[in-house]
Amino acid sequence: MDTSTEQNSLPQEILDLVQHKLERRPTREELEEHNVLKKTTVAPALQAKQVELERSLLEDNLEKKLEQRPGREELEEHNILKRSSVAPALQAKQVELEWNRLEDNLEKKLENRPTRKELAEQHIL
Repeated sequence: MDTSTEQNSLPQEILDLVQHKLERRPTREELEEHNVLKKTTVAPALQAKQVELERSLLEDNLEKKLEQRPGREELEEHNILKRSSVAPALQAKQVELEWNRLEDNLEKKLENRPTRKELAEQHIL
């Protein structure tokens, strides 16, 4: 089959689009830099070992980080976690209830506070 007749049968827009995409296609070096392609200068067996070693290093680093991670007690001491015997799903509601209780208490105290006139009569102001 003659490709020149096929090309002529395609609309010019498609040909231009394909040409544009081919011009913008990354080079082999760019693909190797972004780890899309493996370098061809190294044997595949060595590449596999390199990947395996890199993965092992990452796992070791992760394990070290996890060992250094602070425990629950330390997080509670720094107020990162709240001390609570309530299930985690209910802790947000517990905090909300505590805030509402404090807000109600404050409102009651503000309602019962003496007026400026009363304080003046008692020689406080």
